Order: sequence, then structure tokens, then C-alpha cells
Amino acid sequence: MSSPASFEVPNQRYNQSPLTANITQQRAEKRAQRCRLYIRQQPRAARAGPDGKDRRTIDPPPILQLQITDFDPESAEDMEDLRSAHWVVHCRLVSPSSPRQEMSMLTPGSEDGQSSGPPQRLLLGNYVSGPTFCEDDPDPDTAPEPLQTAPSSPSARLMMMRPSSMAPPRGTGARPGQPQTSLPATFFIFADLSVRKAGEYRLEFKLMKMEPQFLSTGSTVPTLHSVTSDVFKVVNAKDFDQVQPSTKLVRGLLDRGAGFPLKLKKGPREGQARRSRSGQEAGADDDDDDDDDNAEEE
Repeated sequence: MSSPASFEVPNQRYNQSPLTANITQQRAEKRAQRCRLYIRQQPRAARAGPDGKDRRTIDPPPILQLQITDFDPESAEDMEDLRSAHWVVHCRLVSPSSPRQEMSMLTPGSEDGQSSGPPQRLLLGNYVSGPTFCEDDPDPDTAPEPLQTAPSSPSARLMMMRPSSMAPPRGTGARPGQPQTSLPATFFIFADLSVRKAGEYRLEFKLMKMEPQFLSTGSTVPTLHSVTSDVFKVVNAKDFDQVQPSTKLVRGLLDRGAGFPLKLKKGPREGQARRSRSGQEAGADDDDDDDDDNAEEE
């Protein structure tokens, strides 16, 4: 299996001179210095689907945000980069103790330790995500701090220092004394991932950009940044503690047009609580009737 850190692009011709290739590499390195992935929603748990048919997606769905260092919403170049449809994030399953150890594939073994069949994919679903652009952040309260370049001199650092009470809110472009505003944002949503086997895992996400200079036969797309999720558990059906209601971030993304496979989940507990309340009310009515009957008897 080839490394998911790069994609091979077949059936296209695009010849580059050494000078062009060098410039391309320099531009890629420059982007790597500015572009970062931030995990806005961590995976919590999942229900294993051994046969790959009755599979349930990871809950909640992992959601990542593209961050650009020193991002300026007034900059046409920054906005063009943020809106670009060429961004791609690739996901793979890795060991909870060693993110370099990939676990996306499972080789069935026999009692004598020998392989008993062809490898099976342990990570199921769509593990590549394209960008979802939003004019404003769906959940500003949980937005990350904007990435900023460290000041180059002590005087510059001193000029940037300010009381914490005057600092602008998180995830906004507001300056001190100005009303809070929400910055535009680009997200990568993984709402169709599931795992075949119970255990503990992490997810590793790699950011790439499918630019024209990489679309030649045999070319590879470089990884600009990678990030690893928290450890999450995959359990068998009898041990799964039910899907949780959708977060404010998910609801906001749906309101802004993010479609399938992202879905609104109310959570089974809400229905159970409603049925429980109905049962209690019915029981209370029965008790009142009993009290009335006793009163008549007396």
C-alpha cells in the first residue's frame, strides 16, 4: 500500500523545466509555513462493524479547520487561498501510542501466526475530504486563536503586548474597542468514517493542495501540514453508549449549507427522556385517580 502522504495523478501530461520545478518547490515550502490544520471537533467513540456492513460512523464526526498564519480577511490573496477548492485533507488510522504506525489495514491471522486471508481495510468510509467554506464561523466560542508570526524584535514584541482585558475575542477579527465579528473559515468534515475492529486508535490528518503543477503523470502532492487526533475508543455494539446530540459546530455548518454525509443527530436519549416524561405524567394521572377513589370511599 502506498503512503497516503501523497497522491499519484495518472493520465495527465504536464512537463516542468528544472527552474519551474524549483520555483514550485519554493512556493510549496512557503505555503507550508503559513497553512495549518486545527482539529475543531475531536472523535470520541465508535461502534465496531466487523463485517463492514452494519457500520456506524465515528461520533462525533471529526472536523478540521484550515488556518493561515497572519491571515487578513481584507487581503484578496488570503481570501483566495482560503476559498480555494484545491485543498484536500487525507485521513488515516494510526496507533494510539505511535502515530507513525499506520493501522488502516488489517491482515487476518491464524493461530500459527500466518496470514489467513487478504488484507482488510480497518478504516472504512470516505477518508478524503474537500473544503467547506463559510463566510463566518459557525461556532465562534470554540474557534482557535488566529495564528500570528512571532515579532522579530523586542520592540515589536512590546508593541504587541496589551492587557488581557483588551484582547479581542477568540476566533474573531475584532480589535480592542470594536464589536465582535466572526472571521470566515474553511473546514474539512469527516462524517463517513467507521472502524471495523474494537480497540483504541488515533486519526492522522494530512493537508495537501492539488495545484496544477502537481497534476503530471507520476507526480506526488506534498503534505503541507499534519495533525493527530486524541485517542478514541471503538467498542462492540453491547458496550456502545449511544450517539450524542450534534454539537453547535455541526448545527452551524448544516445551517451554512454543509450537506451529506453530515447529519443532524438529536441523540436517542432525547427520545428516551420524552417517553419517560410521558410515562411519569400518565402515572401521576393514575395516582390522582386513585386518590379520588379513596376519598369517595371514605
